[in-house]
This record gives sequence, structure tokens and C-alpha cells, in this order.
Amino acid sequence: MARRIAPLVARQLVAQVRRRVADRSAGLVFADQTTDSRAPVFASIEQTIVRGELYCNKVTNIALAIAAIDGSVIAPGQTWSFWRRIGRPTSTKGYLEGRSIRDGRLARELGGGLCQLSGLLHHVGLVGGLVIAERHAHSVDIYREEDRYTPLGADATVVWGAKDLRLLNSRDVSIVIRCRLDPPRLVAELQCERKLRRREVQFVRGPVDDDCVRVLTIVDGLEVAVSEYVLGPGLSTE
Repeated sequence: MARRIAPLVARQLVAQVRRRVADRSAGLVFADQTTDSRAPVFASIEQTIVRGELYCNKVTNIALAIAAIDGSVIAPGQTWSFWRRIGRPTSTKGYLEGRSIRDGRLARELGGGLCQLSGLLHHVGLVGGLVIAERHAHSVDIYREEDRYTPLGADATVVWGAKDLRLLNSRDVSIVIRCRLDPPRLVAELQCERKLRRREVQFVRGPVDDDCVRVLTIVDGLEVAVSEYVLGPGLSTE
């Protein structure tokens, strides 16, 4: 009942306060430093931003987020947070309405479209051997196979205050996140002064059951996550 009555922004603010309290209690050390230096690339993922509804708005939102993310340094033992780097996406910062899945439906939302960037960073984090400390799959798979720009299971939905993407560096050397946008091309890289091994990442689909599909995330032959989706290809924005 409270979820239906309270405005989305109010719920997000409450969730954000609770999250900060929990983070302090857990003693998390966040990666807040940025560098302009360039180190060798050891992991890279490239995607295409597919043209469609609200395409230009999505490009604008991703460009603003990249400006806050590019050059992020994750020192050993530190946790990198998508929303801690970007902050709340507001119109004052230049964010525009984009597509977002809300309660299993596509809707327009300020900062919509950022999930492609968070999903890309999740994917490159897996390849680079970072620990996925927090990641949330979308509830609905909205894409037809011919429209898919990333493997099902690689996605990572983000909702300010409530759902974050967090990457933990468990290695003994710093790792740098680099992002580039040359529409429609979107690239995420991990850089390190020391040569690190790329991980072999697979997203393996199980059988479809009652219009739902389960996807296993396999890293170097080990199952590390399971994602479940309701199939809803071709949904249009409300």
C-alpha cells in the first residue's frame, strides 16, 4: 500500500538513506578517486546503442554518466558504486527522460537508458575478474533476438537509491575504469599497470517455462549468478 501511495522520488530518498546507514555499518571503503593516466587495457566490451524511441535522450544521459565515471580508480579492497559516482540523475544536471522498466512495464523516467551503461560495466567487470558485489537483473526481457545488443544475462538494472551496480577489486593492484561514447558505439575498458588475465564469461540460457527464462552466468567454468526474466519482447513505452 505504501509503495502505491508514496511518490517514487520519496521512496528512493528513503532507500538511499537506509543504504548509506548500511554501508557505514558494513565499513565499506568506496572507490572515489579518478585518474587521467593511461594504463594497458586488459578487458574491453563494446556495444551499439540501438536507434529507437528516445534514442537522443538516451545518448545524452549516457554521455553525462560517462563524464562522471571515466577514469575511476578502484584500489585493492575498494568497492566501486555506479550511483556513488554519478549521483542522483536530475534535470538540473542535464538528464532527460528515457525508457525504463518500472513494475514490469516500460515507462518514461528521468535518466532512463543508463541501464545499458551499467550492464556494460557489469559485463566488463566479469571479464576483468572484479567481484560483482551488487547487481540486479531486469525483471522483463524486452528485446527480440534481432534487436539485442548484449547477451541476455549481462544486463544490470540500476534505480537511484534502491538498486546499484557495485564492483569490488579483490586483487592487490589498482584497476581503472574507462568509458567512451561515439554514438552509436559505446565502449567500456578496464586498465591496469600489471598484466591481468581475462576471464571467460558465458551466459547460458535454460528452457523457457511459463514465459519465463533462466540464465546462468558462468565465469571460468563456474556458476556465479542466476538471472530470471519474464519474456516481453517488443513492449512499447507507456
